[in-house]
Amino acid sequence: MRKKISIVTPCYFNGMNLPETYSVIKNTVFDVCKNYDFEWICVDDGSGDNQLEVMQKLQKKDDKIKIVKLSRNFGEFRAIVAGMSVAQGDAVAVISADLQDPPELIPDLLKLWEKGSLVNLAVRKEREESFLKNFFADTYYKLVRKWVIADYPKRGFDFFLIDKKVVKQLVEMQEKNSSIYLQLIWLGYKPQTIEYTRRSREKGKSMWTFKKRLDLFIDTFVVFSHKLIRFIISIGLLFALLGMILAVYFIIDKLTSNVMQGWTSLIVLILVVSGIMMVMMGLLGEYIWRNLDETRRRPLYVIEEVITREKKNDSRK
Repeated sequence: MRKKISIVTPCYFNGMNLPETYSVIKNTVFDVCKNYDFEWICVDDGSGDNQLEVMQKLQKKDDKIKIVKLSRNFGEFRAIVAGMSVAQGDAVAVISADLQDPPELIPDLLKLWEKGSLVNLAVRKEREESFLKNFFADTYYKLVRKWVIADYPKRGFDFFLIDKKVVKQLVEMQEKNSSIYLQLIWLGYKPQTIEYTRRSREKGKSMWTFKKRLDLFIDTFVVFSHKLIRFIISIGLLFALLGMILAVYFIIDKLTSNVMQGWTSLIVLILVVSGIMMVMMGLLGEYIWRNLDETRRRPLYVIEEVITREKKNDSRK
């Protein structure tokens, strides 16, 4: 019996990229790996451009394309999980729509999967991006390796192929403020890797905004690590010790001198300590908010429609 492979692509303002992406996937994957059946699951993540119409035009040419339309924008992580939830493949590849990651590596990832590897990653060796982007990305991954998961790929990954067993486990997690990539490494399977150079974006503007980067940074260290809490405790203990030392100093100063001194330094100290306390309260608030978000039991995403070339099926998750 022929094995089926699903390719999941989260799409957000990628209408101009999809025709070329389809062409590359067709030429380098569908036409090369003829001993497999394929489905390409394009997830419309509440995009405001014409990408849904582009998807439907491509679908008329190729019945391998399945469209998952979300009711609104839920974000890349949730869009990927939504795509995985409808995937029917024995293995599932996840790749972006902008061709920064090379689809031609999918046959190589399939070879690793056929040898028994459940998790197969295309990891970045280099990035064809600006110095500043590379610097911040490398810094983020160094922090991830130090504070969260020690064996996380050094320059990260967005492109992978995994067995349906692993897909099921990821879909069942249903964590709201999370990262599919960190979850995948957290599962503990020993991944096989292929290195590549991440290309620069040729068409369109990246929707990976500063706010989204900041949200990912906070989620990474709040959801996957307890070290921020330990850091807060350490700072608290440090300032408690400093406070006791200063208290002794001020008592001695008062007893040995009739002149009140040190008001400027005292005010500065109060401002610094109160500022640090506000930051600590903010970090604790992040933990409390995420706990509240999980206890609400709201769905991770809402699938408005699953569109195939034969028929349209309404479903909600």
